[in-house]
Parts: sequence; C-alpha cells; structure tokens
Amino acid sequence: MKDSTIHIKLEYDEALQSKKDVLSSQMNLLRITKKIRRYNALRKEEMNLKLKLSKTITGTKTSLGKLQKALPVLTIPEILKKHHGDVETIKVEKKIKKVKEKGYDAGVEGQLEEIQDKLNALQG
Repeated sequence: MKDSTIHIKLEYDEALQSKKDVLSSQMNLLRITKKIRRYNALRKEEMNLKLKLSKTITGTKTSLGKLQKALPVLTIPEILKKHHGDVETIKVEKKIKKVKEKGYDAGVEGQLEEIQDKLNALQG
C-alpha cells in the first residue's frame, strides 16, 4: 500500500489553541494519575487498618471469653426468688404492659388518664 500523507493547513491562532488544549489534556491526565495513585495508597492503608482492627476485635473477644470463664457464676438464693413476685413489682409490670399496649398517647386524653392513674396510686 502506498503511504499517503495529508496536510492540513491551520491558522496560527488555531494551532496555538490546539497546542494549548493538548497540553491542558496532558496536565489533567497527570493530575488524574496522581489522584489514582493517592487513592490506591489510601485504600491499601485502609485495608491494613481494617485487618489490624479485626485482629484487635478477635483478641478482645477471646479475652472476654476467658474473663467470663474465670468469673464466678451468680446464683440467686431461693429466698430472693420468692420476693420477686412482690405485689408492687406486679403493679409496675402491669403499668408497663398497659403503656406498651396503648403506645404513648401524647394527646390530652392520654395525659389526663396518666394523671388520674398517678392520683389513684398516691391515694391507695
């Protein structure tokens, strides 16, 4: 095949602008390359920190397991278990259950009912 060369005539201003554009593009590519390298370095550092954190968490978990095995087991005496069914405890549990069933009503009716319950508790 024959090598054919094509010449294009450009005005001085057009050639100058083209050269500026090429140089600007090269500069932008170098900046992008620099940022990509910085990103890769930061990503590598992040991975190393995550690995170190994982090892620390594993070590802490192992230490906690050893500590739990070393601590004595808490046993509640029967006499304390019997007092758990106390009347006041039952009242508090009923109130908590009542509030959970109703959900918190911030309206006027809910507040009035709440005040009435407090008054009844103080009287009896």
